[in-house]
Amino acid sequence: MELILGFFLLILLLYAVILGVVYFLQGRLVFQPYKLEAGFRYSFSTPFEEHWIRAGETDRLNALFFRTGRPSRGVVLYLHGNRGDLSRWGKEHQSFTAMGLDFLAIDYRGFGKSSGRPSEQALYEDAEAAYHWLKARYPENRIVVYGRSLGTALASWLGMRHHPRLLALETPYDNMPNVIRAQVGLPLPSALFRLHFRNDVYLRQQNAPVFVFAGTHDQLVPFRLALRLRPLLPSSGHFIVIRHGEHHNLASFPEFRQHLNDILTKPLS
Repeated sequence: MELILGFFLLILLLYAVILGVVYFLQGRLVFQPYKLEAGFRYSFSTPFEEHWIRAGETDRLNALFFRTGRPSRGVVLYLHGNRGDLSRWGKEHQSFTAMGLDFLAIDYRGFGKSSGRPSEQALYEDAEAAYHWLKARYPENRIVVYGRSLGTALASWLGMRHHPRLLALETPYDNMPNVIRAQVGLPLPSALFRLHFRNDVYLRQQNAPVFVFAGTHDQLVPFRLALRLRPLLPSSGHFIVIRHGEHHNLASFPEFRQHLNDILTKPLS
């Protein structure tokens, strides 16, 4: 009996430790920025412009802007995932500029050369600052908001507040607590979470068509979490399943590239 009780207490202790780690280190689990020196010079095979966008009262966001070599059909605002910096994410411009779209990517506060510290509210503000930067330069119906992984919640939040041409969400999730639960593999109480990133709330109130891309073999964001978004999409929304697709390789699938090309090269109505 004492052995059983001791084992039970050990399980409770381990569970309490996991709760503490998730609560106190939540920011580190979700935000994994790479920092760059202020003098770091980007290197890409195509010309680009480096810009600074003000966010909040004192912070500045580092941004990379690529122009298409064709007559521009609009611009993509690219909201990247939870780790890395623009030296990595800037390379994503190639697919979009090849379709005749200009491309803007930002590093959130605390990422790359951007100042400040990341938080959920800060990232929403960062996304909106970049959106306003583009609205000053493009008609709103020519702005495509593209969210990747963590950035999908920022994209859907923008789509709820503004009227872009469309939203594209690659490897999304319903909300951050469920992502953490899936990665930890344990039931965790809702009160534990300070970061929420609620795609499942924002997608109910969209002002533009929404296109979701999800892989059935995603190891980081289980497919079932993305699938929960399907019934929440507006009538103009599309949920596109990439069979055998994983979290980082959807672009390697011909069907993904074809769908994206069809969506982004469709003439404005």
